[in-house]
Amino acid sequence: MKRHNSSQSKFIFLSDRKPVWPVVLKLTFIYMCFGLLWILISDSVVNIIIREPELRANIGIFKGILFVLISTIFQYLLLYPALKKLSDNEQVILEKRNELKTMLYYDHLTGLSNRRKLLERLPDYLDDGTSKGKALIYLDIDDIKLINDTLGHPVGDRLIIETSQRLARNLIPPDELFRIGGDELVILTTFSRVSSLKEKAESILKLFDEPFLIDTTYIHSTVSVGISLYPIHSDNADELLKYADMAMFHSKKTGKNCSVLYNANMLAAVHERATIGEHLHTALEKKELELYYQPQINTETRSISGFEALLRWHNPILGKVPPDKFIPIAEETHLIIQIGEQVLRQACKFIHRLHQQGYTNLNVSVNISMKQLLQDNFAQMVFQILEETETNPARLEVEITESILLESQHITVQHLTKLREKGISIALDDFGKGYSSLSYLDKLPISTLKIDKTFIDNIVEADKDTSITGNIVKIGKKLGLTVIAEGVENETQLAYLANQKCDRIQGWVFSKALPEDEAEQFAISNLKPRN
Repeated sequence: MKRHNSSQSKFIFLSDRKPVWPVVLKLTFIYMCFGLLWILISDSVVNIIIREPELRANIGIFKGILFVLISTIFQYLLLYPALKKLSDNEQVILEKRNELKTMLYYDHLTGLSNRRKLLERLPDYLDDGTSKGKALIYLDIDDIKLINDTLGHPVGDRLIIETSQRLARNLIPPDELFRIGGDELVILTTFSRVSSLKEKAESILKLFDEPFLIDTTYIHSTVSVGISLYPIHSDNADELLKYADMAMFHSKKTGKNCSVLYNANMLAAVHERATIGEHLHTALEKKELELYYQPQINTETRSISGFEALLRWHNPILGKVPPDKFIPIAEETHLIIQIGEQVLRQACKFIHRLHQQGYTNLNVSVNISMKQLLQDNFAQMVFQILEETETNPARLEVEITESILLESQHITVQHLTKLREKGISIALDDFGKGYSSLSYLDKLPISTLKIDKTFIDNIVEADKDTSITGNIVKIGKKLGLTVIAEGVENETQLAYLANQKCDRIQGWVFSKALPEDEAEQFAISNLKPRN
């Protein structure tokens, strides 16, 4: 197999090490002095004490033996402290080296092996000489950022620890578990059949059916799982990790709390995203982005009440790029901040243009992303654009989704409240698609409720969905909100919504999204100007 191409790590423990030679020289010098003194002094002492020449000659043997004994003791007393100190230093070095190895190879939060350990382990694990298939199971904890923002980072860390421990407890040897990033974990496993591997992935997902109890709070948490296979998908360790990551990302996109097996189409999708991202960086300066406006119709009078501004992109090379492909990339690259400001300015100019022609009662709604709303100067930026374009704040409507409201809720509500105080309307878009909690509607600074298209599509197909749609309309109106149904495509849906007293209709049943000039003509043909 192809080995992981990173060089093996070499560990060198650095300390303030003193050179050895002065110590050796000192010990040698002391021993030399002792020897010389013994020769000089011992002979003089013998001559003084013993007068007979024969006895002096014989005493030399005993003097030599005595010298050996005394010098041995002397060397021991000299060498023992030095060698003990050396041994102690070696022990400290060994302990420090082990600490360093732990820091480099193990995650400080969970105690699991980390990414570095995984990258060094992978080649040997994959190429172990057995015929069993190998797999990488890549896990990512869902909505960890939401937990960090709402409950705090300490709770988020506890959740990561509890998740790791739950996985570790249910790990079947020789499977191995690693934590490779903030909320990302990897399991190395073997398999004989792909079907058995899918069963293992499903059993991992079921581990999270039971909530986690952290302090006194029960937290329902799930994971998204991506799987890559060796050698089916690749015989390269780096590629296998990348492919498992891609599959996990696809799992996130398809609804989270599920497992996805990698396929080649995912790599093509990554390349497509990279190409779109590259062209998107120049789309602003080349003025390739354009606003279209979809009319919103008053259900009772069948007259136009406003528009929703929708962003369109036509690139000379890529052609027409759908919003659901380039908007997420703009979010990830933070280009959405710059794009969003341009969209808001262009929409306000359109409002001003309509008002100059006497159409002063038409609203224009603009979609706002999470990253825009979390900017500290978001509200001030909106007010500045309104002032620059001489736009009436009451004619501007800002659209946000449920997920945005729950992302850093304190900050988002704070910014939206500032907009409402200025007279700007706030619409909750795609209602029912996400968290679908009706209980928080009266606590939010919203003025408009937009029913998600999925409820509209099913109006004719199931009485259950029909009643849900009707109930949403009733609750919205009871709370004093303007209710808009989006994605209305036929007369049957229109008749039902009119019967439910839904305030406004948006969809192909009246008009598709139109370029600015056509949108203006649509308004002119449906309304008389107000002077």
